[in-house]
Amino acid sequence: PVADPDVESQPRGGFRCRLCQVSAANRPSLAEHLRGKKHQRLRALRAERRAQEQRSLFVTGFARGTSGVELADYFRAYGDVATVVMDKEKGAYAIVELREAAGRERALAEPRHHLAGHRLRVRPREQKGFGWSSQVDTQMSRLVELLELSEAERRVRHLLVTLFQEVFTEFFPGCAVLPFGSSVNGFDAHGCDLDLLLDLEPTKSLQAAAAGDLPASEDSILSDVDLAATPEVLELVATVLRRCVPGVRRVRAVPTARRPVVKFCHKQSGLAGDISVDNRLALLNTRFLRLCAEADGRVRPLVYAVRLWAKQQGLAGNPSGGGPLLNNYALTLLVLFFLQTRSPPALPTVARLRDMAGDEDRAVVGGWDCSFPRDAASLEPSTNTE
Repeated sequence: PVADPDVESQPRGGFRCRLCQVSAANRPSLAEHLRGKKHQRLRALRAERRAQEQRSLFVTGFARGTSGVELADYFRAYGDVATVVMDKEKGAYAIVELREAAGRERALAEPRHHLAGHRLRVRPREQKGFGWSSQVDTQMSRLVELLELSEAERRVRHLLVTLFQEVFTEFFPGCAVLPFGSSVNGFDAHGCDLDLLLDLEPTKSLQAAAAGDLPASEDSILSDVDLAATPEVLELVATVLRRCVPGVRRVRAVPTARRPVVKFCHKQSGLAGDISVDNRLALLNTRFLRLCAEADGRVRPLVYAVRLWAKQQGLAGNPSGGGPLLNNYALTLLVLFFLQTRSPPALPTVARLRDMAGDEDRAVVGGWDCSFPRDAASLEPSTNTE
């Protein structure tokens, strides 16, 4: 796999896939990545875009106000026209894609093109390197490498989640400790908090099933704790953290917050984090952001670049949490919206994602429709080549 042109060796060991912007610590990990869905999907997308370039023309010189339909009608004389993408900003150029490369060659062989009294300038569409060929692309890719969590940081977070799972299972049978937020949504950064959801729905089911079987005098959490009473549950979670999880410090339940949580700090790693017990909407929101991050290789670099720019311009960053400035989450949503509203879209819109969702993907939480595909490999490749 090292001979793969998409793979480069790292100076300090390991490998990096240029196509997917993914690092691998060793050869087996690299081989697993190259066989994976994400890499194969991007390879197929790259091949399709290269084929599109071989069928496409770059057209200028037409009158302002000329429509895509008019251009399609004109170039139909050389072959079936698949799409016409107009310059959305100024209307100064158009990309005309024919269904066959031979149609493009016939149009290029024509010495002169005229439409509505204007001479058209018709050239082959510029063949752009897919991924990270330009200097700006390289800089943005490097920015992601500098700002994202390292593999060591990810391992520490994974180990903490595993430890919490083992401890809380003793007190809340059947529970699940699920990370959400910036640690796992694809837009992580050094020092970001570790946000956790303690999912007690399975425990509630066990509590209901056991309600009629437990003697009144039996000392059991399933009989003693009202799992629907969030303040009471949070105090118990805080007590468990203080007494049973090594290395955890500064534990504090905040039941009056807009989203009640237990705050904590892990001494050895320096990580700060929150545990909530009723926050399934945030879990699905994390999955949505992860889907967008994996849907197109341009998403993450653009998000990281905009966030850094906004911070340097004094538009973002509230050190104490709240404040008048934009936070990283808001900036990420703005970038995603921008990509969804390009012509053609670089990311599918929320409505389109809802239409693409299968039965197993449908979910409504708190009145919000959170239906979207869970696997980025199932998304239709974008035809946007900006």
